[in-house]
Amino acid sequence: MVFSSKPSAMRCSRCGRFVDWSGARLQVVCGCRPRLDLPPVLTREAEAHDRRDALELFKQDFGRTRVVSLGETLELDRLDIVVAEMEDGFAGALAWRRLEGALHIVAIGTDPMWQRAGVGGYLVAEAEMIARNAGFGRVVTSTTNDNLPALYFFQRHGYRLTELRPGAAAEHSEAPPLPGFAEIPVRDELRLEKELDLRAPHASRRPS
Repeated sequence: MVFSSKPSAMRCSRCGRFVDWSGARLQVVCGCRPRLDLPPVLTREAEAHDRRDALELFKQDFGRTRVVSLGETLELDRLDIVVAEMEDGFAGALAWRRLEGALHIVAIGTDPMWQRAGVGGYLVAEAEMIARNAGFGRVVTSTTNDNLPALYFFQRHGYRLTELRPGAAAEHSEAPPLPGFAEIPVRDELRLEKELDLRAPHASRRPS
């Protein structure tokens, strides 16, 4: 969703320590993780103080609040934002806009303390509910070739790859390509889309 070397921190699933974006690695695991009793996640439209928290999270994640997605440069502070809360505290945010009869997820971020707690899934479910209520039959988003966590996340939530734009990320970056996740060079943009069933109930906020 953002053409830059993402400076955000992630939590190691084994030791719990924080690791920077380029130093992160993928691992193959099974479903053996013990079941955790997590607090409920509340998603809602951002209020003024929420927007400050959301923009600070986006700045922490992307290094800026101006991003490039679907070939356009966008200011996150001018977009609609929904936020997630856990235990009465800020847990994550999603910025979106209307685009040609679709809802466009421009940016999504989770507080590192709540990674792997389902926050991202609830935020995407909220965006899909907004899209259905507006009569939009699809949700679109994009990411870069290095962002393996985002590709995993969106495809798990029913999104399909619709387009590869070779070199699109590098056009908005420095030369040579900046290192991204796991030091993979950031070069290309990948676009994803999910078709929505407008007959589905509009009230559900649970992730798919």
